[in-house]
Amino acid sequence: MGITKKAALLTAAVMMLSGCGKTEDTTTVYNSMKTTAETKEPQELEKYIITCAEVAYRTISEYENELPNTMEVTDETMISDVLQYDMSIAEDYSVYMQLISTDLFEFTVIRAAEENIDAVKLMLDKRLNYLREQAAYYPSQVAAADAALTGEINGYCYLICCENAADLQKRLMFYVLRN
Repeated sequence: MGITKKAALLTAAVMMLSGCGKTEDTTTVYNSMKTTAETKEPQELEKYIITCAEVAYRTISEYENELPNTMEVTDETMISDVLQYDMSIAEDYSVYMQLISTDLFEFTVIRAAEENIDAVKLMLDKRLNYLREQAAYYPSQVAAADAALTGEINGYCYLICCENAADLQKRLMFYVLRN
């Protein structure tokens, strides 16, 4: 059932509960609302219902006992100068990193317009190569870098760098596809 139909049915239910439309029976109100919803021109639905911050937070919070202490990176200078991300091509994004530790953890979700998806994927692949070739020194860091992955689903591009990256990827995909 489309959002327009759901809205029409919800409106009908609210009208009945509030006493509006008492002169009409339930079937008449329901059929009237249903017909209006079906004949109305379909509206452009919001393509992205869940934000990158919601995807990242929900995914990470499920694994918080298995991950190092993390923080969301919101400083634009750090994102552009340290992480080398060009967020001018992003519509929305969320970046998490480990706090100061010997661990290597990054979780980045970037939503881009269709024409920028390839550029975002390339940017994340470059960051992944940096993590594997230059950032991993300790054995746990090497394991995290080796397990790291990038990908894209429904316009959400991501980089996940941790030892259980495949598990986090499954949860990320669940949240993106569910919404």
